[in-house]
Amino acid sequence: MMKTPILLSTCIAVLLLTACATHVEVDGAFPKPLSKKMPLSSLVVFDPAFSNYVFQSSEGREVSIAVGQTQVELFTAVTNSLFSQTNFTTSQPGHSDTDIILVPHIEEVQISMPYQTKLNVYEVWIKYNMQVFDQQGQPVADWIMSAYGKTPTRFLKSASDALHQAAIVALRDAGAHFIIGFGRVPEISEWLRQRSIKNSTAPQQEQAGL
Repeated sequence: MMKTPILLSTCIAVLLLTACATHVEVDGAFPKPLSKKMPLSSLVVFDPAFSNYVFQSSEGREVSIAVGQTQVELFTAVTNSLFSQTNFTTSQPGHSDTDIILVPHIEEVQISMPYQTKLNVYEVWIKYNMQVFDQQGQPVADWIMSAYGKTPTRFLKSASDALHQAAIVALRDAGAHFIIGFGRVPEISEWLRQRSIKNSTAPQQEQAGL
């Protein structure tokens, strides 16, 4: 006789959790960044884990944020703007005819919602690991790049709208960090310096018959 109340309570709990679930499909346009192109050709690897990435959390409330395709569009735009020539693929080759190979990964995503912080904002953090290889496939750098976005709850109709806006802001922040920071990463800066020295001495060696 006690099974009915227990079953009813369980059903109510499930319905409440479902009602509180938030699912976001991030979709946004990114303007072409204005940047001076580096004299480098690049191959960018968007593997399936990256291009189909969905963040999922069940801490307190069920939340999912699909950012995969939108971040592919973002990094397509910024790499096309930063390098003189860019090609794209879905799997990492052992070597490439391009100067560098870039393989972006998501290391971590965190979100913050008003019911957690008691603040009237929604926040999204995305931590990327931008792996950089030379044309022979040798590692150049593992660049950890963080991005952050937030939106207030006012003027927004729902949690989905707020998280969507916060994710878009975070992705734009990632694009800006990539454009500004790429050449400043110590390992990449040293690789660029060595490459410049090698390119400048090559004509002299040819003239000397070396």
